[in-house]
This record gives sequence, structure tokens and C-alpha cells, in this order.
Amino acid sequence: MSLNYNSDFDFIEDSHTRSMVSNGSDAVTQLELWEWLKSFEPGSTGFMFSDDSNVTRIGNKMESMPNPPSHSGSSFALTMRHLQYIAKHGMDEYKKKMTPTIVNVRSVEDNE
Repeated sequence: MSLNYNSDFDFIEDSHTRSMVSNGSDAVTQLELWEWLKSFEPGSTGFMFSDDSNVTRIGNKMESMPNPPSHSGSSFALTMRHLQYIAKHGMDEYKKKMTPTIVNVRSVEDNE
């Protein structure tokens, strides 16, 4: 079964992060690697220095797509961690993690 975690990612406030994660999500979806990413751990090298062929394929696909983010090693690794979180926990949990929490001061005062 092929998973698809594509989203508009409008909930990510930082436009550069939104662009990188959206691009990466499209790449993983096109390569049908969500299920693989769900269980993959890059080991002590992390994603930045991984020699795994699927990690390489994802990086190459990201750069071959329209408007590539031109990753540094660090931004690629961070983007892969975002994608790994989505694969393991789902888009709803990722949205919760990435959406700033707005605290209603009145409800906090009422609970004191």
C-alpha cells in the first residue's frame, strides 16, 4: 500500500521550511518511499552523510523537481527529519507539532 502525505503545508509559518518540506514530501511520494521512511533509521551518520540508496534517490529527486530548495547538507538532514516524523506519526500529528499553540488567557485564569 502506497502512503501519500502530500499536503499544502500552509500551516508551516516559515516559507523556507514550508518549501523544503513540501518539496521533500512530493519527492518521497513520487518515489513511493513513505513506508520505507517510516521504518528507516540512518544510523550514526544521520541523513546528512547517509550512503543509503533511497536517501540518495530522495535527495536527487528533490533537486530535479521544479523550484528545488538547493539544500545544504544540514537543511537536507533537517528536511528528512521532518519527513520521517510525518511517515512515523502521520500528517495530523505533524500539523499539531508545527502549529503554534494559542493560549486563551481567560481559560488559564479560570483553571487557577
